[in-house]
Amino acid sequence: MKKTILVLLILIQMGCSQTPKTTSDTAEVNALLRTITIDAIKEKDYEQAKRSIDALIINNPEKWDFIQSAIISLPPALAMQSIEKALSIKSVSQSSDKLFALSKVFISYKKTKQALSLINQSIKLDKNNLEARYWRARLQTVLKNYDKAETDFKYITKKAPSNENYSTQYASFLQETKHFDEAQKVLAKQKPTPDGLFKRIIFALQNEDTSLAKEIYQQLKNLKTNDEEVNHQVFLTAEAAYWLETYPESEKYYKKVSGGEHYLDAQDMLSLILFNDKRYDETIEILHQLENAEEKYAIKAYQLESQIYKQQDDIDEAITVLTQALQIIPNNPILLYDRAMLFESQSEMDLLEKDLLQIIADDPKNYEAYNALGYSLADHDLKLEQAYQYIQTAIEMDPKNPAILDSLGWVQYKLGFYKQAAINFQKALDLEIKDSELYIHFYKTLLKLNKNNEAKELIIKAKKLFPNNETLTKIKP
Repeated sequence: MKKTILVLLILIQMGCSQTPKTTSDTAEVNALLRTITIDAIKEKDYEQAKRSIDALIINNPEKWDFIQSAIISLPPALAMQSIEKALSIKSVSQSSDKLFALSKVFISYKKTKQALSLINQSIKLDKNNLEARYWRARLQTVLKNYDKAETDFKYITKKAPSNENYSTQYASFLQETKHFDEAQKVLAKQKPTPDGLFKRIIFALQNEDTSLAKEIYQQLKNLKTNDEEVNHQVFLTAEAAYWLETYPESEKYYKKVSGGEHYLDAQDMLSLILFNDKRYDETIEILHQLENAEEKYAIKAYQLESQIYKQQDDIDEAITVLTQALQIIPNNPILLYDRAMLFESQSEMDLLEKDLLQIIADDPKNYEAYNALGYSLADHDLKLEQAYQYIQTAIEMDPKNPAILDSLGWVQYKLGFYKQAAINFQKALDLEIKDSELYIHFYKTLLKLNKNNEAKELIIKAKKLFPNNETLTKIKP
């Protein structure tokens, strides 16, 4: 209540004062309004926040960064009301920058058409508002109005040829619209930077031009940078080497990252290279460091360490690693899921069920947990009716997921509903899923339906797709 009264007093002062306000007075009022807005948003008192935002809009500060971010923090209905109020004020509706700021609010709410309308008005007021043109180009790209987007991209890159952000986005646009050579030319005009050269390498690889990618990679390796940029350059060099599949060189450069924002990412990638090279002792040494890092790195490190023990057929130790991880990061769904799958491999179905049900309890919309639980129970011929219900729940959440369609078909097979199972296996195959288990499931179902010729054709196709699959090899059609 006190804050509401304070805002009203401010509005009265702004609207009724006969004495012209000085710049310092306006700045002081705006600072107070920003404080009230921040406090109200923290307390989720959005009505109060809207009132103070509206007061700020009336007080007409030159910079609208705060107003823009504050409106975005409101619930959509209130945000739209604030925008409508703002647009009714002449100092806003006649300002290119302020219209552009409001258009960004629409963008954040994914209201593309409204955003585009405001940006068009913004550019009409100031055709040289390059930021507005830049965002319009991006919006037109999203709307697939490619000719209009390219017109804006050409305009802004001509007006600001040294702006790396404009050039990079224009190159990305050209790459997306399959103008690969033009994309490279746009980036080549820029002063060489680690980011620019790395982008060119990725674009070349996307265009399957490995020779160009290798040529640019040499430029990246040899680029001279200051001491502050060395770790960034070395990291991007390691990343480029990885994409070029020169893994020994990638390993060498990842090891050279000695600090900075990319250090943990470098260690993360290094552990993956060592793991793929089956240098498990070295991998675990790095993983133990990452397990003490922030959660996103720790989770991946625990997963990989567990995978190492699984590769060595030490399932008990693999489970122990995940159990210790879950003591540090309780009920993490990724770790619970991995541990559940290890329990499944040991036929510890009660423990599998407990972990997957914990995931579901924490996130009732986790269709992957429902699917894994239903499929695992069905595969072990347990609680088939309940397994069917779990998979039905998953398919309702994601009806076109081929893995869930396979699960549905498999539980139907187990229940003896062979015709329904065949329909769902065919749906999964039509979605072009590459899964040997699906072919085996479908093959068995076709045999149950006495469709021996179709079963034979299917298994011949599966053997061509998965020549090293031991289960398929043993099947004699």
